[in-house]
Amino acid sequence: MPAKPNIWFSLVVGISCLLIGFALSTMAYREHYLHVPGSGLIERMNLELNLTPAQRDQIGDILRDTRFKVMKARQDFDHQRHNLFWQGLSQVRAVLTPDQQKIFDRDFTHPGEYHGHDGHYGDDGDDHEAAPPPASK
Repeated sequence: MPAKPNIWFSLVVGISCLLIGFALSTMAYREHYLHVPGSGLIERMNLELNLTPAQRDQIGDILRDTRFKVMKARQDFDHQRHNLFWQGLSQVRAVLTPDQQKIFDRDFTHPGEYHGHDGHYGDDGDDHEAAPPPASK
């Protein structure tokens, strides 16, 4: 029977810790020790530049548009990097004999499965696309 008091005690301590953490984080936000994620730049501009509501809205739109453009550029870069990787593998494959190509196709054209001494083969395996078709001669 001594296990029940330990469970209740642990439960009370756990709930108390959660409540204290919630209270401290609420106070930290209220006292500006912590900031709401993503709102810091506009808030700071608003405070330091005394923005009008129209300016705040325009700046928010500009920052959202810029964030979208950066994400798109990152996706485009990842796509281009992926294509360059597969072009390089195709060039390597073209140097090999037919017997070597069979082994190469089996062991080296699956993204993310081979990791060399630095942990990378040239593709991080994020795109789990099929290997390109073998180059024809």
